[in-house]
Amino acid sequence: MISANQLQVDCRCASGGLTGFFMGWRLTLAAVLLAVACACAPAAAATLAKDTVWSGSVSLTEDVLIPQGVTLTIKAGTSITVVPAESTKTDPEYLSPLTEITVRGTLKVEGSATAPVQFIGEKPAAPGSWAGLIVDGGRAVLTSCSISDADSALMVLSGSASAERCSFRGNRYALVAQGTGSHIRLTGSTVRENDYGQLLINKGRIDSSDSIIASNRKHDRFEWADATPPRTQAIRSPAVRPVGRVYRDEALLGETVWQGRIEIGGLVRVPEGARLVVMPGTVVEFRRRDTNGDGLGENGIMIQGVLLAKGTAAEPIYFRSAERSPQPADWDAINIMNSDGVQNIIENCQIEDAYRGLHFHFSNVLVNRSLFRNSYRGIQFQESLAEIRETSFTGSKSAVQGRDSEIAFTGNLVQGNLRGVNFYRSEVRIERNRFAGSSLDGLRLRDSAGVVERNSFVGNRFGLMSQDAPFGRYVGNVAAGNAELGFSLKNLDNLELSGNFVSGNGINGASLQDVRGVIRSNSFTDNGERGIGVISFDGAITGNNFAANGLYAIDLEGKQDLLAPGNWWGGGPPGEVVFDRDDQAGRGRVQTGQQSPAPVPFVWPLTEVPTGALWRGIVDVEGIVSVPEGITLAIAPGTGVRFADNAGLTVRGRLHAKGERKRRISFSSLGEQRPSAWGEILLEYAMGSVLEHCDITSATWGIHSHFTDLSLSDSRLTGNYGGIRFRSGPVTISRSLFRGNAIGIRSYRGNARITGNLLAGNETGIFVREKGGGLDIIQNDLAGNSSYAVRVGDFNDEDVRASGNWWGPGSPAEAIFDGNQEEGIGYVRYEPVLSAPPRFLLEE
Repeated sequence: MISANQLQVDCRCASGGLTGFFMGWRLTLAAVLLAVACACAPAAAATLAKDTVWSGSVSLTEDVLIPQGVTLTIKAGTSITVVPAESTKTDPEYLSPLTEITVRGTLKVEGSATAPVQFIGEKPAAPGSWAGLIVDGGRAVLTSCSISDADSALMVLSGSASAERCSFRGNRYALVAQGTGSHIRLTGSTVRENDYGQLLINKGRIDSSDSIIASNRKHDRFEWADATPPRTQAIRSPAVRPVGRVYRDEALLGETVWQGRIEIGGLVRVPEGARLVVMPGTVVEFRRRDTNGDGLGENGIMIQGVLLAKGTAAEPIYFRSAERSPQPADWDAINIMNSDGVQNIIENCQIEDAYRGLHFHFSNVLVNRSLFRNSYRGIQFQESLAEIRETSFTGSKSAVQGRDSEIAFTGNLVQGNLRGVNFYRSEVRIERNRFAGSSLDGLRLRDSAGVVERNSFVGNRFGLMSQDAPFGRYVGNVAAGNAELGFSLKNLDNLELSGNFVSGNGINGASLQDVRGVIRSNSFTDNGERGIGVISFDGAITGNNFAANGLYAIDLEGKQDLLAPGNWWGGGPPGEVVFDRDDQAGRGRVQTGQQSPAPVPFVWPLTEVPTGALWRGIVDVEGIVSVPEGITLAIAPGTGVRFADNAGLTVRGRLHAKGERKRRISFSSLGEQRPSAWGEILLEYAMGSVLEHCDITSATWGIHSHFTDLSLSDSRLTGNYGGIRFRSGPVTISRSLFRGNAIGIRSYRGNARITGNLLAGNETGIFVREKGGGLDIIQNDLAGNSSYAVRVGDFNDEDVRASGNWWGPGSPAEAIFDGNQEEGIGYVRYEPVLSAPPRFLLEE
């Protein structure tokens, strides 16, 4: 067994007392396992303080962290048995609730052919009983070893690993390379009988030679890349100013006001009954102090009274490192303890370079319009009343972790962290947040009941993971483009999963295990393998849309039958997209009952499309939905998009609405079909947008395009106030029908080619408001409009090229308003004219 003098630990207590927060107690491993002085001993973990050697038999009962600059060497013949210990640990430096070995320094495993090194879970073990080896910025060199029973046997988040003559068997994931800075080199090794052999996410690299990667249960190799562009972070730097006050270890009594530039070189305490007020524009900087050599700064602020740090948008408050090259954990935290009376306020603050930016217990805290970045963890709290809103969390190992609290988490951006948000044993209301680009999970809930509504989970490895809760209402969320799962739900009672758009996730839209509740009115489409994977579910799955999932709409693995009536299965028989007892003996049966003969109308739940998405079926839009820059909204053939009063689309990314001749796309009113029943499809710099085989009716303006190279073809724009209006371009309008509009086409300083169209039964076919010299109007049928085929506006001083069109049996001049009717405006140059309507195929 590993001896007490071989390993030292740093116990940072999350709930024990003030000493545990600020003093890294150097204890032997044996002392940690037995000590009652450390109240958080079950959550304690071992940080190697110096180069360490393991040999013989090692029983690993806790996490081990190899920090930067430290090497752990494991000698040939060593056997490491990992004791399963899924805990509630809160230490930000660790990455999994399971027992893990985290490598930020160097790990050397020196096995040999005759004396290999073995990593194995304590019996009885199963895949996922311990976390595995996690390389987070360090280097692992493995020779002649075997790893079994892990969640991820070898996972590289950043850094490198090599494995020579190694065996990976019986794990959930054998090898995971995640991110552009991760690299695994595999030589002469065996990867068999895992759920996944190789998992590559976001351009992680795995190079293998002379290795056997086969017979893994789900995939030998799975690759995924996030296509969601990150949101721009408004990271600011304060103006340079001299230090106005330097604090060491001291207490602030009464009321203290900070402004200007403050430097802290110790622990500043604000005792009970005192108040610290930080003025807008103040810069608070912390010197690095690490007396125990664990790599974690110790200077910080301890609030037992009240903190009011209210910056403004123009003058935020900064809490940051004072070092020349700031690093995460240069300082400890803003700690707030036992302050549950008057609400503590952190508003318009930028908090960075910390171990835990904000850390509070037994307190009432509001965080508003702030930014947390470049820290081990942004916010950590427990036994508190926490309101966190309109705040950004980015570039940290963990964004937020809270437990045993009442939490309102609203309108926040959680983007580009290693882990997102983790709430345990809490009452939660989580609304209108964006969880994006987490290397692991976007949002994790455990023993936490409440409402999760109108959030987006995009580009994470796992979107939402929830387990062990007596109640949950997950409504109107978008879980799309996550590497593996949109929703992972386990051991939940009274679940309502409704109105969610679950699409384009790498493996499953949702996974269910020991779940009881109702799943209705969701859209499960275009997921890599399954719409829903079910181990066990008690309730009803009804009124949902399932279409174009890679393998199955529903894959039932368990023995219990599943009730799933009234769903739309994509247009074919349910048996073709359901995997159950009819496909494999021993499974339950999916009881599909009477299926919906057509797509179930789905209400788009958000005010934006947060990631590249494909709409299918019938999509109802109840307000203005935006498609941001860098995002493509695609609409599948046969889809119907219906708009409520004044609703519409605003596209600053790209719109791809490509219908087919027999499967057209329709844009129409959700209510009465009349001109101006809904707003418009507005394209703003939406480069590369395309509409083909589309029907647009009842709009104020069917299409309103600014500075967009738009292609509109084979479409019908009828019964609108206006069909299409555009500025700049280039715009191509071809083989389309404009009928029953007040204005068919309106150009303002436009650059367009309008060819092969039928414009009839409108008041005005084409209205050229200004600068018509950029138009080519050719081979169109312009006859039969009640006022004018082409009308030139009062401010248009350029001639319009319109030769080779059909104007009807009379003189073209009778159908034109131009310089012949009003002096000073341009002329429509219509000669030569066609003697008969052009022959082209319109899809009327």
